[in-house]
Amino acid sequence: MSMHDFSKLYAQYPHIISQMDQHFTSHEFILELSRQNQVAYIEALYAYRRILRGGKPVPFMMVHGILARHLSHYPRLIMEVNSGVPSIDIFGQEVSASLWRKVS
Repeated sequence: MSMHDFSKLYAQYPHIISQMDQHFTSHEFILELSRQNQVAYIEALYAYRRILRGGKPVPFMMVHGILARHLSHYPRLIMEVNSGVPSIDIFGQEVSASLWRKVS
């Protein structure tokens, strides 16, 4: 069960996807989505502020995971090319993310 209604952010996916390069990572998408929808993004983070992993709060990890997984709901717009490419997250750390390609 979700702790937040992500519908405001999900409604922006087609618009943000249209602005992305032909290939993009989940991290790149989330960065652009959050940049253009800062209030809705902050509200989502706030809803997950008390979720802990290893005793530390992980609102970014939780929200970004939810947002990244939702990309698969747009098969007419994009397809996942690779589920584990090196990518830089919002904190500048190199981790893995999915690589997506726009459907022609």
